[in-house]
Amino acid sequence: MTSPTGLVAAIILACTASQAAEPLRLAVMDPLAKQLSCPCVQGYAQRDYEELALFLGESLGCEVKATFGESLDAFRDGGFDIVIGKRSVIESDARRLGLDVVPVAALAGKDGLTTQRGLVVVRGDDPAKGVADLKGHRIVLGPAECDEKHAAARTLFAAHGIELPADCPTAGSCTIGATAVVEAAAKGNPPTATVISSYAAPLLEGCGTIKKGDIRVVGETGEVAFITAFVSREVAAAERERILAALLETRSLPLLQLELESQGGFQPLPSDDATPANTGAPAQAGDRDEGRDADWPGWRGRHRDAVVGWLPDTLPATADVAWKRPMFNEGLGGVAVAAGVVLVGDRDADDRHDVFHALDAHTGERLWTLEYPAEGRLDYGNSPRATPLIHEGRAYLLGAFGHLHCVNLADGRVIWDRHLRHDFAAVSELVWGVCSSPLVVDGRLIVNPGGAEASIVALDPATGETLWRTPGGAAAFSSFVPCTLDGHRQVVGFDAASLGGWDIATGERLWRLVPKVAGDFNVPTPLVLADGVVVSTENNGTRLVDGAGVRQTAYPGLAPDMHTPVRCGDRIVGIVKGKVHCLAARDLTAIWTKFDRSLAGHVSLVASVDRVLAFTEKGELVLIDPRGDALKILGRLQVLPPGQSTYAHPAIAGTRVFVRGPRAVSCLFLTAGAAVDAAATN
Repeated sequence: MTSPTGLVAAIILACTASQAAEPLRLAVMDPLAKQLSCPCVQGYAQRDYEELALFLGESLGCEVKATFGESLDAFRDGGFDIVIGKRSVIESDARRLGLDVVPVAALAGKDGLTTQRGLVVVRGDDPAKGVADLKGHRIVLGPAECDEKHAAARTLFAAHGIELPADCPTAGSCTIGATAVVEAAAKGNPPTATVISSYAAPLLEGCGTIKKGDIRVVGETGEVAFITAFVSREVAAAERERILAALLETRSLPLLQLELESQGGFQPLPSDDATPANTGAPAQAGDRDEGRDADWPGWRGRHRDAVVGWLPDTLPATADVAWKRPMFNEGLGGVAVAAGVVLVGDRDADDRHDVFHALDAHTGERLWTLEYPAEGRLDYGNSPRATPLIHEGRAYLLGAFGHLHCVNLADGRVIWDRHLRHDFAAVSELVWGVCSSPLVVDGRLIVNPGGAEASIVALDPATGETLWRTPGGAAAFSSFVPCTLDGHRQVVGFDAASLGGWDIATGERLWRLVPKVAGDFNVPTPLVLADGVVVSTENNGTRLVDGAGVRQTAYPGLAPDMHTPVRCGDRIVGIVKGKVHCLAARDLTAIWTKFDRSLAGHVSLVASVDRVLAFTEKGELVLIDPRGDALKILGRLQVLPPGQSTYAHPAIAGTRVFVRGPRAVSCLFLTAGAAVDAAATN
């Protein structure tokens, strides 16, 4: 392992002098640690924390001893200085045992996320298609200390009209819960559903607990925090800072990340997320790491739903700009932010080349640029429309004329490139250009060239080689979303004439829905719900579609030509020509509608569980509270100069918003005084 230098070297000296004789005690409760799991799935659940202990010892200049257990009870005799495991479990154990621990960092998984979800599963032959169909089922939750299988699950069931009793049966593990589902009939129990952890799903089949097809996913909970590092309050504050610095250094150590099955290593928590875990009160929204997403790695964020864990209660009175960097030309594509890098598409001054810029997320300094010839003329300019995608250390950059490049995120080195329209014989007219943002899901890079024999295509993300192609219609302008509907893993999206679902593994088209009124531009992105998708277009309004491609209900009033509505808790919010529509997610009935002149024109929407942030065509941020019986605006912030307008979708990472204006990219703070705090931290 490479020895640290600079600041960390100073930390070594300080730690060596202060407590070299006292080993640091690392307690590991991560269920994916190799000492706590089994090697049933190759390359998964074998995290090597002994390697992390060696690295921490190197960095801190003192021995670090790792021990392993499934609860804090396992470490009561030997004690601990650092504990790493599921956040909700550590917090629950700490409250129960009266221990004082402080969360300091979150470990990103192989997908780069620091969160997980609960999966609602039923027996494979169960007729239930979604959570709402489980009202007559016996529901088995996970233990109360596992948020993804208990608290988040209760919230999901309540949103579908299923109120669970306080003494709802629970299963002590995902294995027990899944077995109860499969064996319910044999034991004389009614049809049963349970909630398993998303991280555990591969292990159930891999370990032989269940067979392929025994269970089926019918719903997913919201995200909850996953693996988090805590430090005992008994460790001095200065020493906690040293430990945090060492953990965060893993972000630049790819070999150690490989041992930890992580993309990105340990990630910092928000500055206000350092409260003791033994308060005895349940955690509130915004108290945890999932409260402020560190990354926005592609189109509409982490899950293509434009949902973040946190939005502010109000907006600053004036724009608090962290940095602003000029662009060469006008731009329409959205911004991506991940691993400390901001990616944005551009055109050169002569408007003959595509240019992609990589900027430092904290300073705005250019890290690298990718430029290549891309001749042509389109309506609304020629700049890239697709939002860049950042995934596992690579970036996928797609221009408006079909040039696709896979580059190394660190330095912009081209790994492979293809021309989607040329390679896949797409001959349809390019009115607005190639717009659909690339998607990596289940080891496949999904793109839609729109060729007659290659309407939708899956590429190998590492090599660009074609994995499958499926015939069909010309390309639409919407981006695809991954989901599990009716028990089938698929991507859902539009071609030029219809909505559909395609099998992710094979490319087979599973269903097709042709709208009643022809001529939709098919620009908005489908919105995934637990048991269906919501789609919106300008001629056919907003529709709820089930997993078989059957329209369940429709609301004609919300008919956007470009923007995509968002889900905010149990409500859906969209804006058309200045009129805000707030709908019930369950059946698309209108809860309220209200016109506001400032929201006329195109808007981009971002949501949290209790807020909606609208970025208007005129460069104003408008913060909305959607929970009441009428439109309530909580704040306004003009972020672009008067007279400037934009169609580009912003990105939100932590407490910052990244905005692509006509000829500049800006990073602004969403909370007053954040610039002062950031400067003090730096």
